Parts: sequence; C-alpha cells; structure tokens
Amino acid sequence: MATLISVVQNSGASYASYAQEVAKNISYFVTVDNGLASKTAYPLSIPPSGKNYSYEVWIRLRCDLAPNDRCENFKAWYVSGLPANGYNITVNSDVVNTYSQPVDTPSDTGTRVDFTTKNSEVNSIALDGTLENIGDYTSWLCFQLEVESDADTGLFEISYLIEFDEF
Repeated sequence: MATLISVVQNSGASYASYAQEVAKNISYFVTVDNGLASKTAYPLSIPPSGKNYSYEVWIRLRCDLAPNDRCENFKAWYVSGLPANGYNITVNSDVVNTYSQPVDTPSDTGTRVDFTTKNSEVNSIALDGTLENIGDYTSWLCFQLEVESDADTGLFEISYLIEFDEF
C-alpha cells in the first residue's frame, strides 16, 4: 500500500496541531499571518523605498496514510520561477523543529539562504524526520518573500520539489 504524505502550512501564534494546519499544494506570500489568505485579498506590494517582507510561510510534511514501514530522507529544492528583478525568497537551510509565530520582518528562523540557490537534489535542503505512523511530521521549511523598491511588477510563482524514500 502506498503512503499519503501531505504538505501542510501552519499559521498563528502557537502550534495547535490540526487547529491551525492547512494541507495544500500552493502557498501564498501575503501580508497576513493566515494559511487560508488569498494573494488577491492580501497582496504584498512594492514599497516606495527599502523592502517589504511577506509573513513567513511555515510548511512541513505530515503522514496521512501510514507506509508499510517508513518514509525518510526528505529533501526539498527549487525548480523554477520567480527570479525577477527585486525579489528574493529565503528559506532555512538547516533543520528547524520548533514552530514560532510567522513574522513580516526579516526572518531569523534557521540559517537563511536564497532558495533559488538550492536548485537540485545535490544541494537540496534536508528535512528531518522518519514518518512511520499517521500524524508523524518532518521538520519545517520556513519561507519568506522579500520585495525591493525597484522590483518588477506582475504576478510570479515558483515551483519546487520535495522527494523522499518510502520503505
């Protein structure tokens, strides 16, 4: 039997299990701390000077249908999109196991790197965790979008992959 691993996003002041968790395959960089907020209702604008920061987007993987044995060796990497003038997506490159409320100031969650530099399995970001049972989780990926005053206008997106081994 194949396992079911879901990408889930959390928001809010503290981690409260399923109460603030949304399984989703698209996350938005918006101006509110809400995993259900739309990009049209809460867009991140280009500032007249300096930088604007989205609220952090906290995602991780959750086991929703248990594997025969286990899932491990989780890796995430950037595939395509966004590198437009004046935009930067940062992410933690190390393991983050503790959730904290998303901020819209420069993120200091984990060791911050430009996500577009993590562009292959060879230099991917490793997620911690062995998922064996329903409700098991990996460590967090904490993304944030920075928008500079000279940024290009338009709507942009990125694609990324998350890979793991199932036993």
